[in-house]
Amino acid sequence: MLQDDIHSIYQKLKLYYYRRIFRKMDVHEEDALTALETFCAEAIYGLGLPTLTEFAEFINVSQPNAAYKIANLEKKGFVKKIRSQEDGRVVLLQVTDKFLDLYGTSQRYSSILTKRIERRFSKEEVEVFQRVMHTLSEELMKEVNQYLVKRANLPKGVLEE
Repeated sequence: MLQDDIHSIYQKLKLYYYRRIFRKMDVHEEDALTALETFCAEAIYGLGLPTLTEFAEFINVSQPNAAYKIANLEKKGFVKKIRSQEDGRVVLLQVTDKFLDLYGTSQRYSSILTKRIERRFSKEEVEVFQRVMHTLSEELMKEVNQYLVKRANLPKGVLEE
């Protein structure tokens, strides 16, 4: 059944992610991230440079609570604030290279899955699958897309330090 397959894929992707996180956690390091901090940093990475307000709204906490979480991530060197050159009042959150180096991204596993799909299926089947996945990502995942649309339309210069 399609619903079961989608749920199975979702579960496996989460488990892969959790496994990767727990492999990287070293509770003995002074600046080690807790699981919650890791999830917060991943949310910031996934949202693509959110403001504090957008981050707080996404994780469903108050702005002071979100600011506290960000301050801890900044102190440990995993998140930084970037001020917009276009509008100095706008401050965006960004994960640092330290976070990406330590925790990586899902791009490696995505690459592995892509190669497996390309080996197993014909070019035509891969093209159909790609269209289905694109539609799923762009049109059917509305609950998440609403947070990502804002970041896709950032004015030029916002990302420059």
